[in-house]
Formats: sequence, C-alpha cells, structure tokens
Amino acid sequence: MWSLPWVLVTLTSLMMPCVMPGGRMPMTWRELRIEKMRGLLWGIFAVVSFALLGFLSSVYAERMETDQVERVTIYGNRILSTERLQSILKPYMLQRLEAINPDSVQAQFTRHPLVKTAKVSRIYPNELQVRIREVYPIAYLQGNTYFSIDADGRILPLPDYGMIYTLPIITGIENPDALETEKIVTDAYTLNMLQLLIRLRQQYPHIYQDISEMNYTDEQGLKLITSSNSTPVLLGKYNQINQSCATLDAFINQLGFGSVLPAYRYVDLRFANQVVVRERK
Repeated sequence: MWSLPWVLVTLTSLMMPCVMPGGRMPMTWRELRIEKMRGLLWGIFAVVSFALLGFLSSVYAERMETDQVERVTIYGNRILSTERLQSILKPYMLQRLEAINPDSVQAQFTRHPLVKTAKVSRIYPNELQVRIREVYPIAYLQGNTYFSIDADGRILPLPDYGMIYTLPIITGIENPDALETEKIVTDAYTLNMLQLLIRLRQQYPHIYQDISEMNYTDEQGLKLITSSNSTPVLLGKYNQINQSCATLDAFINQLGFGSVLPAYRYVDLRFANQVVVRERK
C-alpha cells in the first residue's frame, strides 16, 4: 500500500507546471499562437522572396536577349550631318548594349577632324546616346579644291553639304598644292587673312558674317565681297585695315539699313577718312 508521504509528493508534482529543458517555462496558449503566426509569416516571406527572385531572373534573362541597340540619338552637331554620324554607329546596331564599350565608340567619333570631343552613353533597354562638340571652322580655303580652316590655322575637311553657308572664302592662296587636311598653315598670306578674320569676328561680327569672299593683291590690297548684295569692298594695304574696318562699321551704321551694306557697285576705303562708293545702275 502506498504511504501517505509518497502520495503527497506525487500529487504535488502533478500540480506543478512542467519545466522545459534549460529551465524555461512552457508557453501559454497565447504565446504558442503568436509563435505559430510568426512561423507562418516567415513561410510567406520565404515563398514571396523566391517568387520575386524567379520573376526578376526571368526579366533579366529576357533583357539579356532583347538589349540589342535599336536606336541612336545624337546631340550637338551643327556642321556634320546626323546621317554621317549615324553611319559611324552602324557597326554597333543590333549588338548587345551591355557588350558595347563607350570609350571605343567615342574614339570612332573623335577620329573625324571636325569632332573635338564625344560622349557616348548606353540608355537601357536599347539606345545609344551621343553628345559631340565640333571644331567650328572660321573660313573656307579655295585651292585646287575646297577646304575649311579653324581659328588655330588647322586645315579641315568641308562641313557636310547644307550644314553651314555663312563662312567667308579665302581665295588667291599662293601655293594651293600645299593645302592638306589636318596640317597647320604656314604661308604668310593665309595667316594674315586668318588673323584679319579673327579680328573681324571679335570686333565687327556683322561685317564678318556678311563676307562671301576675300583676297589680297598688291594692286588693290584687301578686297571683301559681301554675301548680302555681292558688293566689293576695298580695305587697302595691311597697315590700313584696322582704320578701314572702323570706317566701314561707322558707314554701315550711318546708312541705317541694318547690319549689311546696300547694293553698291563698289565701296572704296583705301583713302584716309573717305568712303568712295559707286551706285549700281
């Protein structure tokens, strides 16, 4: 028969809560419910994460198949046609955008003498964007063929047809055979004409913009022909030109016909403080 002390010990042990391993008390019903909810939320998070990862992977895989260059956009060109510049990009069309090296494409553009700098950007999903700065000529040169020239005296190819009309043409070059693209001019005649144009562009831009042609001879000195009315203007010897340009500017302003000369048969400024004109019949 059981003894009374043993029964008391047994009943007491049954009434006491169970102790979890490590000394923790068992969870209450509310705590157990919270724990189950937490597990459920972690499960949902894991499922959503794997689903999102799968979706992004499929999108990336699809993009890797469709990021071929289909469009090019060019900014900054004034003297080179968009068609010419797009032809530089033709070898890159339908290539994967990710595989194109912008530095390599930029080098293709800057090889052209009329391109100073180029910046190429990849615009996803399928566009190449190009921004260029051009070398802007100050005049044309008439030799055995036509060239253009910048303010530093570097001989350049012609701008594309239809891109620019307002540049003066330097004629009467003494050694036209020496003209070659990307060389620097060294003959005194062309350098003197170039310096004159730089001065006119800075001090009298309206006169510079109205020059169609210019040349120098020992007999007449410097002669300009205007773009607006094909009026010959005689400015005299090199040592007279500064004064002649100031006189011409004052004469144009006095006439009040805007910034260009009217249609005279000629305008002669070779005599100090005089403007000799001959009317057209």
